[in-house]
Amino acid sequence: MLTISWVGRDRLGDLPANRLGDGGQGVVYAVPDPPGKFAGEYLAYKEYLPAVTSDADALYELVNFFDELGRTDRHDHSYLDKRLTWPVALVYTGARPTRPLPHDNPGTTVTGFLMQRITEEFELDSARLGKVKPQDMAFLLNDDAFTRSLGLDVDDGRRLRLLIDLAAILNRLHRHRVTVGDLSPKNVLFMLDPSPKCLLIDCDSMRLAGKDVLPQVETDDWAVPEAAKATPASDTYKFGLIATRLFNRHQTSTDLTGLRNVSSALANLAERSRASDPGARPPMAEWLRVLEQARAQLKQRPPAPPRPRQSRPGPPVTPRQQPVTRPNAGFQFPSPGSNPPPSRPRQSPVTPFPQPAAQPNQPTQSAPYTPYAPYPAPQRRPSHPGLSAAARAIGVVVVLLIVAGGWLATTRYSPFGDTAAPGDSSSNPSASSGSTSGSSSDTVVKSAPDPTDSPETPAEPVVVDRAVAPGATVDFSQVVDDPRARGVATMFAHFYGAVNERDYAKAMRRYDPHSKVVNIDSAKSRQGWTHDMSTTQESDIALTALSGDGTYTLATVSFRSNQDPGFGPASDPQDTCDDWTITYQLTNTKGYRIFKAPKEGVSYTSC
Repeated sequence: MLTISWVGRDRLGDLPANRLGDGGQGVVYAVPDPPGKFAGEYLAYKEYLPAVTSDADALYELVNFFDELGRTDRHDHSYLDKRLTWPVALVYTGARPTRPLPHDNPGTTVTGFLMQRITEEFELDSARLGKVKPQDMAFLLNDDAFTRSLGLDVDDGRRLRLLIDLAAILNRLHRHRVTVGDLSPKNVLFMLDPSPKCLLIDCDSMRLAGKDVLPQVETDDWAVPEAAKATPASDTYKFGLIATRLFNRHQTSTDLTGLRNVSSALANLAERSRASDPGARPPMAEWLRVLEQARAQLKQRPPAPPRPRQSRPGPPVTPRQQPVTRPNAGFQFPSPGSNPPPSRPRQSPVTPFPQPAAQPNQPTQSAPYTPYAPYPAPQRRPSHPGLSAAARAIGVVVVLLIVAGGWLATTRYSPFGDTAAPGDSSSNPSASSGSTSGSSSDTVVKSAPDPTDSPETPAEPVVVDRAVAPGATVDFSQVVDDPRARGVATMFAHFYGAVNERDYAKAMRRYDPHSKVVNIDSAKSRQGWTHDMSTTQESDIALTALSGDGTYTLATVSFRSNQDPGFGPASDPQDTCDDWTITYQLTNTKGYRIFKAPKEGVSYTSC
C-alpha cells in the first residue's frame, strides 16, 4: 500500500480570506500557496461541516487509488487527471499522523481534503450572467438561442464530442471499480476550445469498490428507479438521460426525438439505458462505440438549417437532491441484455428560453470549486498540458502588450516581462522596447437567468473564425487551420475584453505565474499595472500567426490601441492612437498564459 499525503490545516494559509463557497456538506477554500510537494499547484481545500458524517478511511482510499493508478495504468491516469477534481491529500488537525489509515491515528482528525481547483477554461464568463460561473452541462439543456446569447457555440457535432468524452471518462472509471452515483449536468463541467472536454466535480461523492465517503444522494429528474445506487448501471441510466436532454435542449424531457434526429442507434441505446432492469442497460463501452459511429456519420451530412426560436414555457421545475438509503455493497458491471420496453412514458419536448438549470437544494449539494481565481492557475502535478489553459495564458500576454500604448508610454511595467523602476526606462532595455520599431460545489449557482429576465437578448453571432468574449472579438481567420488557433484566440478575446471593460484583475490572471510583467502577489505591482492600462481600449484584434520555438508557443497579434495623452508608447507618450503588431511568448501549463513579448517582436505605427 502506498503512503499518501497528509497536510496540516494550519499550513493552508489564511483560509477565511480565501473562502470560495459553502453548502450542505462543507466549505471550499482557495489554497494560493500549497505546502510541500504541492507547491505551485492550483488547489482548493474542501472542509466538511462538523454535522456531516464522512468516512475518513474511505477518503484515504480515494486518494490512494489515484496515486496507485499513476503507477499501474499511466494511460488512464493521464486521461482522468485532466478530467476529475479528485482528492489528492487528506487535511487534518491534531496530532501528526504516524500510520497510513485515519482510524489508526486516534489523535488525528481528518477535516477534509485538497483537490484540483477549477481552472478558467471550465468557467463561463458571460455578460448576461453577471458573474463568472462554473460552465456545467446544465447550460446546454436550453435552446440554441439562449446558449448563443451566453457566447456558447455548441452544435450537434460538439455535443457528440462532449458525450464521447464523458462516456470515455465513465468507461475508464467503471473499469477501475469507480462509479459516479450522482451523475447530473451540474456535476459535469465542460470546455469547448481547443476541443470539447468534460470535467467531473464532487469526486468525493463517488463510490470506490463499494465504499462511500459520504451518503449517496440523487437529484430529482435524474434518479434511478431501483433501490441500489451508485452502480455502473445507475451511471448508464443517467448518462442516457444526459444524452437525451442534451439533444432535446431541455432540462427534464425524456423524449428521444432530438437524439433520434442525430442517430437512431443512439436513441435506441438511450431507451435501453432507461430499462427498469439494471442488467438490461448497455455498458459504457457500447455507448462509446455507437457515439463514435454517430460522429463519423454526422461529419458526412450537409449542414442542418437553423433551429427556429421557441417560445418561453411556464415556470421551470427546480430539482432538488435527496439523501438515499442504499446497501453499502460491492458491485459488478451489469451485462447488457435485450431491449426492454420504455420504463416510463415520454414527455413532449419543451425547450425553455431561458430555463434555469436543475438546482439541488443546498442541504445536500456538494461543495463548489468555482470562483474567480485570485491568482493565475499554476500547473498541477506533471501531466500533459491542455490547450485551453494555454489559451488563458495567451490572453494575458495579449492584454499586456495591448496596452502597449499605456504600458510602453509609462514604461513602468514592461509588457515584455521585465520590470523597470517607476519612471526609469533606461535602466531596463525591455521597458522601452515598444519604441524599437518606431517605424505587446456547495454553492448553489443558477445556470441561467431567472424566468423573469428578458428573453429578447440577441444571440451573439457564431462565426467559425472569430473568438468572442465580453468586450472584445479576435479574428483568427489567417490561422484558422491551426488546431491551436481557436483556443489561443479565445483566450486573447477574454484578455482584451477584460482590459476594455476595466476588469483588470481578470486580465492579470491571464499571465503565467512566473511572468515578471506583473507580480500578482504584489499590491504595488498590480496597482501600477492597472494605472498604466487604465485608459486603454483595444480594437481590430487579429491573431495572424502561430508557431513554436521548443519552449513557448509564439502568437502574433495585431490590434489598434486608443489611449489618453500621456499613456502612449515610450517614444511618444502623447500619442493617442497606435496600430501594434506583437509576438507573444505563451506558456502552456493546462492552458495558454502570457509569459512575455520580447522586444524584437514588437512594432507599432501611429494611426
